[in-house]
Amino acid sequence: MNNITWLTVLFIFSFSSAFEILSPVKNRIYEEEFVSVSVKLLEEEIENGLTLEIKVGQSYFMFGMDPKRDVYCKSFKIKPGKNVIQVIYTDQNGKEKRKSVEIFRYSLLYRESEEPPSRFGEKFFHTKSNEDRCAKCHNMNSLPEDVIPPSAKESPCYSCHKPLTSRKKPHAPSENWVCNYCHKDVGMSYMKYETPFPIAETCFSCHETEERIWMNKKYVHGPTSTGQCNICHNPHSSDFIFFLKKPIFDLCTSCHAEKASGVHVLAGFVFGKFHPVRGRPDPSRPGRELVCSSCHNPHASNYRFMFNHDYTGDRYICQMCHKK
Repeated sequence: MNNITWLTVLFIFSFSSAFEILSPVKNRIYEEEFVSVSVKLLEEEIENGLTLEIKVGQSYFMFGMDPKRDVYCKSFKIKPGKNVIQVIYTDQNGKEKRKSVEIFRYSLLYRESEEPPSRFGEKFFHTKSNEDRCAKCHNMNSLPEDVIPPSAKESPCYSCHKPLTSRKKPHAPSENWVCNYCHKDVGMSYMKYETPFPIAETCFSCHETEERIWMNKKYVHGPTSTGQCNICHNPHSSDFIFFLKKPIFDLCTSCHAEKASGVHVLAGFVFGKFHPVRGRPDPSRPGRELVCSSCHNPHASNYRFMFNHDYTGDRYICQMCHKK
C-alpha cells in the first residue's frame, strides 16, 4: 500500500523510560478520517519531561509538559489505506525508544483502502479495561437513551470526538451531541456504542418517510438496498451537500469509474459528441451544477436506469431540461 501517513509523536525528556500507546488499538480498521492518539507516560518521564511535539506528515503540534499529567491525547486526520502511528521517546542524552501502531482507514470510495490486509479488523475501543485507564481524565459514563446534554461540552463524548463535527455541515444528532440516539450502550463491553449493521436500521428510525418511499420502488440502488447508507453519507458531518463523503460526481464515479471521463454515453448533443455530466448549470435545478443526480436517483426508482421522477421512457428524462 503506497499511501501511508506517518504520525510521529516525539518526546524529549531526561532519563527516559518506557511509555504506552493507549489509543489507537493496534491493527484497527477506521472508517472516519479522524483518530485519537493517547500516550501514557511513566512517573519518571512526567517528572523529567520538557516538551511534547506531535507530528502528522508535515504538520506538528507542540506544548509544554504538565507535571500533573501522565496521559496526553491528540486527534489527527488519517488518509485512506494504512497509517503508521509512531511514538519516539528521546532522553537528555539523545537516546531514543520507539513504539508504533498500524491502523487502516477503509472505505469503498477510496482505491487506496481496498482490501485491507488480513491482520487488520474491527477492534472496539470502549472495553472496560480501556475505559478504566481513561476515567481519570474523561467521563466514561453512558448517556441514558434519548437524553440530550445541556451543551456539547457536557456530553461525555465531546472531549475525544469533537473533530467528528468539525466539517462544514454537521448532522443533527452529532451537532447536538445526542450520540446515544445512534450509539447505544447495549451492555456488551466488546461492542459498546457500535451501531447495528447494516446502518439503515438506525438511519430509518428518523428517516421513516424515505424508507417507505425508497423500499417500495421497483429498482433500489445497491447501498440503499443493502442498508449501507454510510457508504455515501457521513453520519457525523460533511463538507458536501446531503452529508456526502465526496462531491456528487466524484462520489458516483468512485464506483461507476467508466463515467469518470466527465461525459455521458449518449451522443448527439450540442456541447460536443457526448452529453456533459459536470461543469454545466442544471436547467432543472437553478443554482445547482449538472451532476449525476440531475437525471439519476441515487436511492431508488421505478425506471431501470434509476431515472428521477420514475420516468418510464428515456425521452421524458430529457424533457426535464430540453423542453420543446
